[in-house]
Amino acid sequence: MLFDKIGNVKPKSRAFLAPMAGVSDRAYRELCAKFGAGYCVSEMVSSKALSFNSKKSEDLMGISDIERPCGIQIFGDEPLCIAQAAERAIKNNPDIIDINMGCPAPKISSNGSGSALMKNPGLCGEIVQAVVKSCGVPVTVKIRKGWDDDSGNAVEIAKI
Repeated sequence: MLFDKIGNVKPKSRAFLAPMAGVSDRAYRELCAKFGAGYCVSEMVSSKALSFNSKKSEDLMGISDIERPCGIQIFGDEPLCIAQAAERAIKNNPDIIDINMGCPAPKISSNGSGSALMKNPGLCGEIVQAVVKSCGVPVTVKIRKGWDDDSGNAVEIAKI
């Protein structure tokens, strides 16, 4: 394995379950964990929806012991709002908070979230810094090679 831990979290195997909207709900994550997934991540949760007290978004963050280690993935485009979402996520005792900066779906990226964040590396850094300060667990970030095929800035973003 290239790494043994993410912060203080030790995956059970090298097989990680990627977060998939509409797919990786708790039942699916538990099933995958039973069949060898060493680390699972929730469906992405909107920081703005959490700020409006969305029950559906709150429900997406439920984690069982079967699926651990498990992260909660959050997305948004405002550092304070996404940091507050991380604070709310922590109430569900995730092992990791994952920030989505890679979703290219128009529903997400047209609002400045997901992969659209890669257009603004400085904002990416502000978001990561705000989340790290707010949550007290390891933070990971999902990115792509760049915003589009001509903008490969993943290394720059990763260094930030």
